[in-house]
Amino acid sequence: MRVRIAIALFAACAVSFAIPAKAAKVCAWMVESEQPDDERMLKIYLSSDTEIDLFYQIGGKGIVYEGNTGNSPGDGTFSLHAGQTDSPWSFGQTFEPPGQIDVNIEIHQMPEDVFNEKPKPLLANFIFRRNVPANEKKPPATLAKKQCAMVTAEHFR
Repeated sequence: MRVRIAIALFAACAVSFAIPAKAAKVCAWMVESEQPDDERMLKIYLSSDTEIDLFYQIGGKGIVYEGNTGNSPGDGTFSLHAGQTDSPWSFGQTFEPPGQIDVNIEIHQMPEDVFNEKPKPLLANFIFRRNVPANEKKPPATLAKKQCAMVTAEHFR
């Protein structure tokens, strides 16, 4: 009798460990566009296959060329809806190639209190970096290629 109970308990524990944590496939990509007056516009897009609330942080040097570096680092809360694309961030500035694009977006677990300064668990980091040659007339779609990561979090909706 004790052996049967032990086997039943072992089986129940094994099943509970086999059940995967709730996960989402989160994808990010950045679109570059050339605007009038030599302005380069950068826009990050996010999508998810699951409803998820998250905290994001923008970093990197941004748009870099001789004698100038510009970015709009920041952070905030953001909600992704299953199967929809949305953008939490965009930035533009005058750009005179040659130079570099250097931006990243970190996806963090949504904190209970966004004003609490303690570190928020990192779920994914997407990096958008490329060299821009002097003769570039139109930005290529290089950074628009989707980068995806499977993330698990406690704060899914």
